[in-house]
Amino acid sequence: MVKIGASILSANYGHLEEEVKRVERAGVDFIHIDVMDGHFVPNISMGIGIANYVKSITSLPTEVHLMVEHPEMFIPMFGDMDMITFHIESCRFPFRTINLIKERDSKPVVALNPSTPLNTLEYILEEIYGVLVMTVEPGFSGQKFIPQMLGKIERLRRLIDREGYNVQIFVDGGINLENAPKVVEAGADALISASAIFNTGDVEEAVRRLREAVKSVKL
Repeated sequence: MVKIGASILSANYGHLEEEVKRVERAGVDFIHIDVMDGHFVPNISMGIGIANYVKSITSLPTEVHLMVEHPEMFIPMFGDMDMITFHIESCRFPFRTINLIKERDSKPVVALNPSTPLNTLEYILEEIYGVLVMTVEPGFSGQKFIPQMLGKIERLRRLIDREGYNVQIFVDGGINLENAPKVVEAGADALISASAIFNTGDVEEAVRRLREAVKSVKL
């Protein structure tokens, strides 16, 4: 079954516990926490305090997405997260960074910006838990899905299957009811959504409709 992650980037931070509990009740599979440093991406967002708080109030797995320069400096602070995602574009020593994550009993996930080619993963695929394919430019919620990324997801799926890697494909950016089936058909294992979940009047209905949209996809 395709997993759904709720990105709290679009949540109401003034009622964060309530927002997290709402998506729990809705049946999402994990909570996605975006951390931005104002350098790798223009914006600044959640830090270790919010990440730890979310971890303390949910029984769901937590994934922190480090949109930062020098991710190896941040990893020790986020070692309690179930998954730690870093960008290959900001990392000079990916093997070292992957090992730092594993040493903290977290699962390493590598993120790729839309224009970053798949060959940057050539030597590290067998070392990681997942690949996060960004289908928008990172740093802003509510952007429009880049359709060319469907081909990228398809190529990554073929590569993983051909080589027999046990690697999950996560997709983040502009996910909605229209494109979600196409993303799953292309080969995604998990969808991450922010505004399509939180910017609705009914979170539970939004998650239900998203699951329904991908349920009938023939893989």
